[in-house]
Amino acid sequence: MSLVSWFDNRTLYACQCMLSVMFAVVFLWMSRAYPSVRGIRSVAGAFLVGIPCTFLLLSRGHIPDLYSVAIADLLAAACFILLYNGIVRFVGGRVRLGLVCGASVIAGGAVFYFSEVRPSVVPRIVAMGLVASLIRGLTAWELLRASSSATSHGDTRSAKRFFGVVLALMAGSGLVRAALAAIVGVPDGLMQGDTGQTSQMLLNVAFIGVNGLCFLTMAGHELILRSQEESEKDLLSSALNRRGIESRLATELKRSSRSLQRLSVALVDIDNFKTINDRYGHATGDSAIREVSLALSTTLRDGDYLGRYGGDEFLVILPMTAANQAAIAAERLRRAVGNLPAPAGDRSLTLSIGITEASPDDDAISLIARADEALYQAKSSGRNCLRTTLPVTTFPNGLPAVPKPQTSQAMQASAQS
Repeated sequence: MSLVSWFDNRTLYACQCMLSVMFAVVFLWMSRAYPSVRGIRSVAGAFLVGIPCTFLLLSRGHIPDLYSVAIADLLAAACFILLYNGIVRFVGGRVRLGLVCGASVIAGGAVFYFSEVRPSVVPRIVAMGLVASLIRGLTAWELLRASSSATSHGDTRSAKRFFGVVLALMAGSGLVRAALAAIVGVPDGLMQGDTGQTSQMLLNVAFIGVNGLCFLTMAGHELILRSQEESEKDLLSSALNRRGIESRLATELKRSSRSLQRLSVALVDIDNFKTINDRYGHATGDSAIREVSLALSTTLRDGDYLGRYGGDEFLVILPMTAANQAAIAAERLRRAVGNLPAPAGDRSLTLSIGITEASPDDDAISLIARADEALYQAKSSGRNCLRTTLPVTTFPNGLPAVPKPQTSQAMQASAQS
């Protein structure tokens, strides 16, 4: 006696129904709590549609075939389409709704014809098997493409790859079943204990479970990443907060140690910020923080990091950048902020910037302390300028030693209020 014969077909359909109900409830709740998750409403709709579909299939033999066959298969096709749409939208792939809807309409027409006009089980199974395999295959292709993307996070990449491989295997099994049905035939009763029928129902239970669990894993991981990003974001400036920028600095220091790549940082201070707050109020001061943060972020390169390190102080991380190159970048930042409109019609905003380069012996504390020393020199030189403090040694980066850069000359000192 084979292992497949241990399972009862009606029990397997009941399992499909229970899984559909469970995942429908979970994803409907998630779609209300986190509506910004791409595709989650479509996936929730797929499991929701799966509930009446399973009930109609369970009722086969007790209600007219129009409902238990034609409408049930139509609902099954709708489930496949909704799942495809939700999953592909979630991974940012190309949704080919025209193709899958067109194939489903053709399969639905075949199912209706061979259930109401010329009843025959085999053509119905072949039609639904082909359309299910097509949709699963397209979904698997988009998942595997997304898993190889450079922007995909490691844990999410593994889930996408696993999900894609499983769907590809299920697409293949659907094609095999359609071919076997056409060659060997199938029993007339869906609930008969045929090995092929029962095996397909087991695969359907696995399909529902894998779809639900894999999408739940991917969506949950995205929500965790979003939560982490929100916890590292400064709400006022939209830059990284202190926790976020210190985390990036620790990562870049480790990267520099491994690859011997140069790394520079800059501490940026808004000159006379307390005077702005005292004279015009905190609303004007907050507006100045936002304007400065926007000017800095739009001037930096894509691979650089900007974080609000204190009240009016920002930390800039410049990977793969020597101190002399960092001085050039810092001068661009200073000029970008100097071109901003003056707050409340007063004198323009200016910056004092302290620059340093990482050494092999540095940790985050020593590196920032040296940048803070350079910032103090810039403030002592009259503000609105930048100064550089270099360590004894720097990462080689395969290049000759870089001489200490000439710092920019102080512009007219800001008047003290």
